[in-house]
Amino acid sequence: MKLIDTNNNQATDFLSKPFTLLDDYKSKLFLVVFCGVFSTFFIFFYNPFNLHQIKYDSAIGRLLSIWNAGILGTLILSFTQFFLRPKIKLDTFTRSQFLFWVFFEFTSLCVGIYIIFGEREADFWGEFFLIVRYTISVAFLPYFLACLLIAVKKLSEKVQKEEIPPSVSSRQHLFKDENGKIMLAINPQQILFLKSENNYTSIHYLQNDRVDKKLIRTNLKKLESELDLPYLIRIHRSYMVNLKNIVSVHRKKGGFQIQLDQLPDRLLNVSETYKNTFVAKIKR
Repeated sequence: MKLIDTNNNQATDFLSKPFTLLDDYKSKLFLVVFCGVFSTFFIFFYNPFNLHQIKYDSAIGRLLSIWNAGILGTLILSFTQFFLRPKIKLDTFTRSQFLFWVFFEFTSLCVGIYIIFGEREADFWGEFFLIVRYTISVAFLPYFLACLLIAVKKLSEKVQKEEIPPSVSSRQHLFKDENGKIMLAINPQQILFLKSENNYTSIHYLQNDRVDKKLIRTNLKKLESELDLPYLIRIHRSYMVNLKNIVSVHRKKGGFQIQLDQLPDRLLNVSETYKNTFVAKIKR
């Protein structure tokens, strides 16, 4: 008889689910600004790094040092959220990836604080762990509060949307989840691309002249079989793209890169597997 560890399966399923709280630009910007402002005032009043005891030529010099401590956290969060995530194409976290990412951000902040404010004469590990303790007290609270405020705002917006169900016309395509429930009704011309996100698929589309995203619990292969749209084609194991929204195609080693009109800073790769099909489609 085979025993199944249900607790382990539940934990794995929980950690593999998407964490979409920090997907959009506004949420990431709010996180960065909120943490920077909160931490700066916290450092000024609480003085966790003993910055008030450092001798400066003037009061302005001391104030700038305190301000710089808050700015350091802002810069690190800005780098990880606005540069590093797009660079490695981590658009949507799973919950386990989010926990790892927070750990990475906090570790980077601790290293930065040690480099700038750490006592070189003191024992390294003793000084570093002291900085870790202070950093958790300074940065964890605003990070948690920012995420909580973003979650409340998004929940409110979701409730408002559910209260007014979208009208469905015969021209719209219905995206359904794995249980057959309609999750999105949209004009096919508005679709930009579809991306596989583990057990989910994110639909990137135009809504009121801005790019929006909807995460649906179903796999990309199933959606591909349901989409009877000749201009929406597979270009990669993880991507389908709307040919009508392509503004340019760049040749690269092993395939092509696609640039969409509405997303000029994002390039989508055409893999070797789908290269011939893609070329045949764009030549028509």
